Amino acid sequence: MKRLLAIISVCFLTGCVSYRNYYQLPVDYLERRQIETRRFETDNEEDMLVASAQVLQDLEFTLETSDTELGLLTATKDREMGNTAGQVALVMLAAFGGTTPIYDVAQKIYVTLVSNKSADNQGYNVRVSFARIIWNNMNESRVEQITDPQIYTDFFDRLSQSLFLTANNL
Repeated sequence: MKRLLAIISVCFLTGCVSYRNYYQLPVDYLERRQIETRRFETDNEEDMLVASAQVLQDLEFTLETSDTELGLLTATKDREMGNTAGQVALVMLAAFGGTTPIYDVAQKIYVTLVSNKSADNQGYNVRVSFARIIWNNMNESRVEQITDPQIYTDFFDRLSQSLFLTANNL
């Protein structure tokens, strides 16, 4: 009887969860959108997407999806994590403490790029976002949004150079 009462209580209490802030945007949303978006003065979206794909490939990403009608590119890149000296130090500290060390071993970086016509029809807005999944030595994973502004600045600088070279047939 106690078990039935506990199950009913759990079901009742889970129905009382509030989703009041479920659709609320993060506080830094506008700032992040500014970092992730650039406007390019071009009238050819396909050339812009080709240049974007070339930049991603130059950065050693593998294209997963390319849809010029939707203005969408997705790409991934696998990378190992951490340095060996740091991992050895963690193992030694854990051995002294009698625990199992936990350290990151691999990551997969995801890129999503979306382009759309600017509001005044005089170019295209390109928004790119970088995220990664990180696995540790216990085969646990976590997802992180990459928010370092320098990564986005470097990407858009390379894209600007690529578009310039393409426009001038260089």
